[in-house]
Amino acid sequence: MTAITVDTKPITAATPGFWRTAWRRFRRNKLALVSGIVVVLILLTAILAPLIAPQGYQVQDLANSLAGPSRGHLLGTDRLGRDLLSRAIYGARTSMLVAIGAPLLGAVIGIPIGILAGWYGRAVDFVALRLFEIFTMVPQILVALLLIALFGNSVGKLILFLGISSWLGFARLARAQYISLRNRDFVLAAQAVGVPTWRILIIHLLPSAVGPLIIFLVQEIPATIFASAGFSFLGLGVQDPLADWGKMLNDGTQYLSIDLWTVMVPTVCIALATLAFSFCGDGMRDAIDPSSRQSASR
Repeated sequence: MTAITVDTKPITAATPGFWRTAWRRFRRNKLALVSGIVVVLILLTAILAPLIAPQGYQVQDLANSLAGPSRGHLLGTDRLGRDLLSRAIYGARTSMLVAIGAPLLGAVIGIPIGILAGWYGRAVDFVALRLFEIFTMVPQILVALLLIALFGNSVGKLILFLGISSWLGFARLARAQYISLRNRDFVLAAQAVGVPTWRILIIHLLPSAVGPLIIFLVQEIPATIFASAGFSFLGLGVQDPLADWGKMLNDGTQYLSIDLWTVMVPTVCIALATLAFSFCGDGMRDAIDPSSRQSASR
């Protein structure tokens, strides 16, 4: 009589991970995929600006000021004879530095506040909500405008002031995420076995809440591009000799009747970057959103 051994290991179906599934949904959204490629190209242009720009952003050729496109200047020149293509490429570096740096700073400020308010509730949540109400009464742009008017303007200060004025959205979203997650079974189990609070907040809960926060961060970038360009257009943002799309637009409006390219180049850059980040953020939202995940599995 022979003994028969039975494998008691549970049989589990190999299912793709959440992020892999989200990536597949994102790839199926052609508009979002093309926008993501454009975003990558803009970021590469910003990083590699010194290598791909035909000239330096402050090289002047006064003999060819406000000249149209030519072999030496593919997109023409501005009032000081500076190459518009080179300034647009370097402007991508400045604009992306502000557009990404400011939301990241807002996330660093707002997410911890939202986490503490959502996790502890009661008095901490009460204080946080009153803080939200105070900052909601004053438009974010006015806060940044006031800080710039008081303390001056530069790239670093523009990132700082826009970041300070954008923390509120991150705090609210983080608070909502932690309120919805703090009573889940895996959290209660971790508390029951004595896992430290900081470990629950960061190791266990943050990965579950990071998806919506990343989407919000990406969707904040187009608004920051507009805000940065607006401040530079008003003379309150990036100053010469640095290249910035908003500053280029400000310089070009004075000579719109003479040379249309001085306005068209920065306008197209701002519009392209804004649309690319907007559609990419929408695609990420649709790919990560739990309701779309449920509908896709049916």
